[in-house]
Amino acid sequence: KKENKMKKRQFDYFDSFIECADYALQCARMLHEVVTNFNPATAAAKMDEIHTIEHMADKIKHKTTEHLVKEFLPPIEREDIMSLSHELDNVVDGIDEVMRRIVMFRIQTLKPETVQFSQLLIQCCEALKDLVLEFKSFKKSSKIKDAIIRVNSLESEGDVLHFESVSKLYQNPQDPLQIMIWKNLFDCFEECYDSFEYTSDLIETVVLKNS
Repeated sequence: KKENKMKKRQFDYFDSFIECADYALQCARMLHEVVTNFNPATAAAKMDEIHTIEHMADKIKHKTTEHLVKEFLPPIEREDIMSLSHELDNVVDGIDEVMRRIVMFRIQTLKPETVQFSQLLIQCCEALKDLVLEFKSFKKSSKIKDAIIRVNSLESEGDVLHFESVSKLYQNPQDPLQIMIWKNLFDCFEECYDSFEYTSDLIETVVLKNS
């Protein structure tokens, strides 16, 4: 019985990271669906749906903090668990923010690049989920290095897409307000890509520290 109680009390931080990465992937898929079949009339409702998932990811972060406070001997350093939990939460927040801006700017028609941005976002989320799955058994994993490289190379693709899309806005500048709106939205996507890189860099640091 004592053993069962111990098992119930144990909190798996690595599982919480995986769960958060999964919420990010759910948000990215939903955002991609919105921009692929864009309908301004339903955008606000979709924003609420994505925000609900973001709220669930927030709960994981709070639960992780609660357990960490009581934890006697965490599997990796407390600061690293907190930082990683924070960075993964930022990933979900960033995707939520993209959807919020689409609604806030009252965008009626999307530029074709938006679909490229959201497609790449899904790829980043899939790569991040693969990475946190490998991270769970990082001391034995032979694939974690490749998973880190994959996330970082996708972030570089995001930089190129961002540069080209923003450059295009200034090729035939017409409506300054539209340029401002679209640059803001493209920047928001790029911030998402950066958050993936921050997370993978942090995981790489933790792996090196614990090797």
